[in-house]
Amino acid sequence: MNKYAYQIQGALEDPDGNFKGLRVLICDLHNFEIVDVPARVLDKETIRYLAFRLNVTTDNINIQALPNEVQNRIRVPLGDWLDRWVLENFYGDTCITKGVNP
Repeated sequence: MNKYAYQIQGALEDPDGNFKGLRVLICDLHNFEIVDVPARVLDKETIRYLAFRLNVTTDNINIQALPNEVQNRIRVPLGDWLDRWVLENFYGDTCITKGVNP
């Protein structure tokens, strides 16, 4: 398990207004980055839900205000993706980046 914290800053959209991912602030004791997480990390149902919410609201989506089920469908795959990202980008060349299971 990596020791880091993250905060979802907002949704990413293409010029046509289609949902493309999430912008995430991530940091540990020695690093601080803003990362654009692609939508493909999430399942199709969650992507459609977030795209719908973006189309019907003028404000940013508050992830904490979403139903728990939706939050979990965002946070679980996002956490897995960020774990790999932190290992590769904060700690360098790891066995995960080489495709070897520890």
